[in-house]
Amino acid sequence: MRFVLAIVSFVIGLLLVALAVGQRTVFAPPSSLVAQSSTTSSAPVTVIPGSTLNANPGYQRINVSGSGKVFAAYGKTADVDAWVGDAEHTTLRFDAEKAALVGRTTGSESSVPSPEGSDLWYQEWDGAGQFTVRLPQDVSVLIVSDGEAAAPSNVSVTWPRDTATPTVGPLLVAGGVFVLGGIVLLVLAFLHQRRGRGPRRRSGGTRPPRVRASRRAAAAGAQVPSRGRRSSRAFIGVPVVLVGALTLAGCSSDYWPQGVDASLATPTPTATATGAATTTEPTAATKQQISRVVDRIADVAKEADGRRDRDLVRTRFSGAALELRLANYSIRGKDSEVKAPPTISSGQVCVALPQQTDTWPRTVFTIVAEDCDAKAAPQALTLVQDSARDPYKVAYDVSLEADAQIPSLAPTTIGAALLTPESKLLTIAPDQVATAYADILSKDAKSEYADLFSSEGDALRTTIGKAYKDKKAKSLPDTAEIDYSSEVPADSAVAIATDDAGALVSADLDEIEKVTPTASGAEVNTEGAVKALSGVDSSKKGISATYSVQLLFSVPPVASGGKVVLLGFTQGLTAASEVQ
Repeated sequence: MRFVLAIVSFVIGLLLVALAVGQRTVFAPPSSLVAQSSTTSSAPVTVIPGSTLNANPGYQRINVSGSGKVFAAYGKTADVDAWVGDAEHTTLRFDAEKAALVGRTTGSESSVPSPEGSDLWYQEWDGAGQFTVRLPQDVSVLIVSDGEAAAPSNVSVTWPRDTATPTVGPLLVAGGVFVLGGIVLLVLAFLHQRRGRGPRRRSGGTRPPRVRASRRAAAAGAQVPSRGRRSSRAFIGVPVVLVGALTLAGCSSDYWPQGVDASLATPTPTATATGAATTTEPTAATKQQISRVVDRIADVAKEADGRRDRDLVRTRFSGAALELRLANYSIRGKDSEVKAPPTISSGQVCVALPQQTDTWPRTVFTIVAEDCDAKAAPQALTLVQDSARDPYKVAYDVSLEADAQIPSLAPTTIGAALLTPESKLLTIAPDQVATAYADILSKDAKSEYADLFSSEGDALRTTIGKAYKDKKAKSLPDTAEIDYSSEVPADSAVAIATDDAGALVSADLDEIEKVTPTASGAEVNTEGAVKALSGVDSSKKGISATYSVQLLFSVPPVASGGKVVLLGFTQGLTAASEVQ
């Protein structure tokens, strides 16, 4: 009976071990799930939403190929949808029953512009191939050919699958126990059988017992084989193999059942001190995007300034910043001694403050320098993106004062609100800041706004303020006079909130100098940049020159008692002509 039990135990153990091995070999689950696009469409755009990419857990390996040009990029879903707009596009979703990507085509426009180099993308690829990402729900993938032809049709998404076999470990252990139990039963059966035989008497003959012969042979030095050693080695080999298998099973957590941490299974929202869940407003751009935008702007500015390329500079500059550069190109075309505008630093992005918004136009405030720690020649850039398909353009390029104290700003991941031009939350409305400051430049302490602005460290007052204007007027001969005036472009102020409920206000104003003769037959002579830009050597009517000034202010909140501080400025001649 013991032999039967031993055999049964052996068989059960071997079956359990074989079943465990089979789960890791023959019956092993596939290591990945591949979903191939099963639709063909003539739409120029294909979109893979974040919901599709996260239809299965794990990273996403996206493979894109086609007969023509292939371009792929990913960005926030809201940005991708805005860029696509009304264009005809195919949206892919994951069909779990078919394990495939199924498309739905919508939209009316038959073509789209090139998406390459758009400031909206987190990352982009040019050319067929595969890329592995792990994108969240609010990020989508855009796939385009050349904008007119159909988007690449060969699209697939691969997700890793859980290949864990949690029953392998228990099966190996159970199999090992049964095999070891069979060995124990087999040993006990042999021992019982041996004891059951007992010593036997021989009835006749003079031959000595075999054991005595063996003892005599051993005493004489003969080698006598010991019984049972070969079989014992065979018995030892089986548990050694089982111990090795069990050891390997213990080395992998995939072979054992794993507990589930409930706190990880269901994410919980971040709570405030009052216990209410917090939500973060979407931001116009990330720190990485802003850095990439600044690098692109710096490259364009360097190339355009070097070649005085008016068309190229328009792709990355607008407003007052564009006017200053265009005027500089005209002046340098006639006077080679005039220097080019200050270059845009692509060294480091010291401050990156995007607007809290997911609509357009969008605004980003940033401070760049070659070395943020050294505060070497920092520049404050106000960037504006008019629409989803437009690039960010520099609306204001301001050189900061050496001792400028930037107020506390929100982190890039949180961003800040853009205030309306007529906001009443500040000591002075953003659209009135430039007008008030122009009055100070004209009247200084006698201005009605003098108490609102801080004069400490204001270098612009010394450069083009009342004292400068009076001195220049006195230097003119009696046959000429100079008249000063200011103009503030409408709807040009940009105000972005600071942490202290104040705002950083970017604005510009035009300082106009008009020199006219006062005596009959007298002429006004021009020189330098004014001569180069106006194309007039002398005039009996007079000369008008317009200097554009880009300004950056720190404006405190209303009723705070603080003063408006000029943080930096950039000025230059933008227009000159004969008085009509």
